[in-house]
Amino acid sequence: MQAGWSTGITLDEQIFIERGEIASLAVEPPEVSSLFRANVFWMGTAPLREGEDYLLRLATREVEMKVAKIHNTIDAETLGTSPSKGEIPRYGVAEVTIQTKHPLAFDRYADIEVTGRFVIVDGYDVSGGGIITEPLEDALQEFRREARLRDFLWRKGEVRLNERIGRYGHNPGLILFTGDRGTGKARLGRKLERRLFAGGKHVYLLDAKNIQLSLGRDLTEVDKIELVRRFSEVAQLLMRAGLIVVSTTNTFALADHQPIRELVHPHRVVTVHMAFDTGELPENTDLDFLESEDFDEAARTIVKKMEEKEILL
Repeated sequence: MQAGWSTGITLDEQIFIERGEIASLAVEPPEVSSLFRANVFWMGTAPLREGEDYLLRLATREVEMKVAKIHNTIDAETLGTSPSKGEIPRYGVAEVTIQTKHPLAFDRYADIEVTGRFVIVDGYDVSGGGIITEPLEDALQEFRREARLRDFLWRKGEVRLNERIGRYGHNPGLILFTGDRGTGKARLGRKLERRLFAGGKHVYLLDAKNIQLSLGRDLTEVDKIELVRRFSEVAQLLMRAGLIVVSTTNTFALADHQPIRELVHPHRVVTVHMAFDTGELPENTDLDFLESEDFDEAARTIVKKMEEKEILL
């Protein structure tokens, strides 16, 4: 076997992976972040501009991106640098900070070339390329680091997750309800729990209020991030046991749902947003409903989404 060959790997336990994720030695993991420094060469007809949406491709991974900042441009002939004007012209080279919509696994180009270089797609055309020079810490880095360390050191029992999946007939997953108070999240969550249980699924309704009354009794209002962490750890424990977890709560602000996703990774998450009227949705929302909609139909739609995400087999 050598680099470039198609390879199949058999594991002793089922894991959930997505296209573009990287397998590595535990002692030499890749960087994972949504923020990094890079050197970019631009060939597009229109300039590459700060803040505009593009598509980044790294190996087999595709993710939406923006140039958060163009630090300076480089003269290709003299190699001298000049201050940025907020864009990179055609055939321009620049040092930039890139922000991706979702976390990306990568390496510094100086360490591993294949996973340290990328191309940028503008519309339907590959219009530029670059190399990663330095990973930067994003807002979720602390949670991602904690989850990675936990998984590396986790002591497994004799019963594997794939055995539980075979017995229960479904994958574990988190159905996470978001939205304002009074939109019917709790009512829809309970209806979904009852529907799944009636169908023979192993499901549990986890309200963060219950975490606040038990594991979070020592916390105050200002300790919301710690409450999010404890909630996420309870949720991932239930999913390690093979359960489908339905979460209905107003304890967390919308901005706090991204740490939950990081801490329960790689388990599948379906985010359901409830609102009084149409408007902007939180990031990574899978489904959205109005409080005036038919909740029986909404529950059926959520079940279909769970089938799409292969929580339900």
